[in-house]
Order: sequence, then structure tokens, then C-alpha cells
Amino acid sequence: MNLIFEEYGSVYGLAPYWQREIGFWNLAILPLRIAVNIKYDWFYLRMTLLALILGGLGFGTNHLIGYLAKINQANLLGWVENYLLVGLWMIGWVLEYRTRQKSGAEAA
Repeated sequence: MNLIFEEYGSVYGLAPYWQREIGFWNLAILPLRIAVNIKYDWFYLRMTLLALILGGLGFGTNHLIGYLAKINQANLLGWVENYLLVGLWMIGWVLEYRTRQKSGAEAA
């Protein structure tokens, strides 16, 4: 829906083309997420987490700047949501790292 009908039912209503960008981002990250689930490899998992963290920081910061420029609920939600996801992904990374350290698997 985000790729084709970006202006239809947009909860943001601020920039319809932003919806299309989100759709392309979802398509771009999908192969990484599928690959990690097919072959659970620590390297691929770290690279996927890094991509998600960087993307989340970028999207969250963009929403923060938009929120500071003009206070609205859409940017507030985008800012909080993305930063919360980044925090959760970082916690997951640390937990997986500690689990691998305890089991003697490659942690670096």
C-alpha cells in the first residue's frame, strides 16, 4: 500500500511521498531479515541489526527534527517509536552477545 497509494489514508498527512519511501525501505530490508531467519549466522544477524539501528536512528532523528520544527502527533509518534525500536534492537544485540559468550560461541 505504501508504494502505490501513498496518499490514500495516510495517518501522517504531511508528505504523501514519505509513505512511498517507507515502502521502499521495507522492501530493501526484507532480504536481510529473510536471510537471517534462514541461516542464523552471527555475522548476518549483526549486520541486520546494524542496518536496522542506523535506519531507525535516521528515521527517528528525521521525525525529531520535524517535531521540533512544528509540533504534531505524527512526528512525535515517529520519533518515540523509532528510538524505542533502536533501544530494543540494541538490548537484543547485547543479550545475544552475552548468550554467545557464555556458550563459548564466537562473540566477536
